[in-house]
Amino acid sequence: MSAAEEKFNWHQLPAFFQDADKSSIRAKRRYFGQLRANLLLLFVAAACGATTVRFHEDGLDWAGAVAGLAFVASAFVRLYIEQQRDERRWYECRAAAESCKTLCWRYAVGGDPFPETMGTREARALYLDRLHDISTGLEIVDVSTGLDVNEEMDRCRASSRAERIEIYRTNRLTDQLAWYSAMAAARDRGSRRWRSSALVGELIGVIAGVLKAYGVIDIDLVGVVGAAVAGLTAWFQAHRLDTEATAYSVTAREIRHILSLVDTEAGPDEWARFVGQAETAISREHTMWGAGRSGRSAPTV
Repeated sequence: MSAAEEKFNWHQLPAFFQDADKSSIRAKRRYFGQLRANLLLLFVAAACGATTVRFHEDGLDWAGAVAGLAFVASAFVRLYIEQQRDERRWYECRAAAESCKTLCWRYAVGGDPFPETMGTREARALYLDRLHDISTGLEIVDVSTGLDVNEEMDRCRASSRAERIEIYRTNRLTDQLAWYSAMAAARDRGSRRWRSSALVGELIGVIAGVLKAYGVIDIDLVGVVGAAVAGLTAWFQAHRLDTEATAYSVTAREIRHILSLVDTEAGPDEWARFVGQAETAISREHTMWGAGRSGRSAPTV
């Protein structure tokens, strides 16, 4: 591990980031768990509706009853999803966490609007004011102990410009390049996997349709397969894998370009402008992500 990697990095970001990050992860898990339950219940309803199960000739059709109950349960899950608003909490907390992250890096390495020529008290006050703007109206359940400006940030800010340039180059730009590159590849693989699954489902539907047309089977498998494919499509669209793969790839290339522009001999004003421009470029992705999810822009810093 290099000397720069041992210094300020994203693991040392302050309490606000940790809280927003945890809240975002928890809300995302809850939302997709609820969505999964909703889609599975709809599939069960379709599957049960395609057959008949009676224990007596004139008795109750238990498959139909289960289908009806599954539809009712699905409706309750959908209402629960709307009431909990976990999807909205997920992307609002994620946007806040990323905005806090870029704000911390600007402050720690002396980037705009916190150049090293600005006094410590003034820079700290401006930082806390900007952070307060980000947190206004935000629903964060997790509130940990710790300060919103920690020792690691102040220690990085007090170090020499040469050290800050190396820390920023290694622990911010290089780290983000690796992350966005890996995520772009992962989202692309996921997109291909889900598309292939949907295609296989459609082919099964064709086979089921032919078998039913020739009287080989009496069960309406076409409807069941159709419900399964529709569920896969809804799950795929909720994850927006294609959109994120493209956005992450573009951001990775932009960060790689920024890395090539790092000037180890930059003066204080030139360095502050460079960091400000770099952070704006990095923030563009999560700003567009937040706007795409919620219909409004992420907090600006």
